[in-house]
Amino acid sequence: MPDLVLLSLLCSKLCHDLVGPVSAVGNGVEILEDEDDPEMRQQAIGLLAHSAELAANRLKFMRLAFGAAGGEGVAISINEARQTAEDFLSDGRGALAWPSSQDEEDLGPDKTGIKILLNLILIANDTIPRGGQVHVALSRGETAGRNMISANVRSEGVGARLGEGVEAALDTASDNNALNPKSAPARLAADLAETFGGAITVMPHVDAVEFSVDLNPTD
Repeated sequence: MPDLVLLSLLCSKLCHDLVGPVSAVGNGVEILEDEDDPEMRQQAIGLLAHSAELAANRLKFMRLAFGAAGGEGVAISINEARQTAEDFLSDGRGALAWPSSQDEEDLGPDKTGIKILLNLILIANDTIPRGGQVHVALSRGETAGRNMISANVRSEGVGARLGEGVEAALDTASDNNALNPKSAPARLAADLAETFGGAITVMPHVDAVEFSVDLNPTD
């Protein structure tokens, strides 16, 4: 049976991140209905366009990070994941620093690996409340005699710090009832990493937080 506590918290996170732009779309529609001034109407159209784009970017990101994203057997490329993450962060506090490279394309993490990576990007972005950058790098390595794809996600910004409950959420042995909507993605990422026999490590630094994990075996 799926963990209903975790599922409900992920739903809460999704709704929380969508309610702002969706409400703004409604406000823009109300302005268009009530306003005759051309300049005000143009501003309302701009608000509608921006808010709709923001909602779409957040929904697409969380569909890949939380959901089945097309169903069983549907692959997600590194380029799609990178673009989705870049769009998601484009109107927020953090900027994505994830250069495109053929080496990463050749690594080819599977869908579960992509989901882990996107959830780490989401968690990392939450660690920089004053803004900054989220750096992503993939590499091939060996863990316990198995060839693995490893990921490093590092947030950098003034006052970077882990959110409440996130470090505990990365420990799959901890109680799910202690989770909150912001820490739930950390538990999802940790649960997925555990399916590969791995675990997510977190290393706080001065004005930075670094996450490392093995995404999936390549053999």
